[in-house]
Amino acid sequence: MSKGLKIFSIVLFAITAVLAVLFYMNSESENMVNAILYFAYFLLGLGILLALVLPIPSLIQYPKKIKKLLFTLLIVLAVFAIGYLLSSGNPVDVNTDVPPTERALKLTDTALIITYITLGVSFAAIAWGGIKNLVQKIK
Repeated sequence: MSKGLKIFSIVLFAITAVLAVLFYMNSESENMVNAILYFAYFLLGLGILLALVLPIPSLIQYPKKIKKLLFTLLIVLAVFAIGYLLSSGNPVDVNTDVPPTERALKLTDTALIITYITLGVSFAAIAWGGIKNLVQKIK
């Protein structure tokens, strides 16, 4: 691991640890919840940005990889579409002052379904890899 990446990882870990400690010391404060949510948004944006920017040098060097990248993006879009189509957005009975909108409920359902799909695919890939290695060792 390069020195810059190691320092960046340590800084992110330190920020996460400080926010976690502050949250548990002051968990009833709405400001702490907002700080953690903003940090999560930052990490999500950073992850998306790096996922889009880091492959560019490799794509420039090996243009044949663009086909593989487009196939991967198609799979991601298909999973998002399946999650959106399967989500209901039906109202739920919650005890809040401001009930969530149908759009917010639909997006929440979509995110949960996408999480379930990716979790299932991850478990299947892990199981498949273990079974494949076991079969190869037996041969």
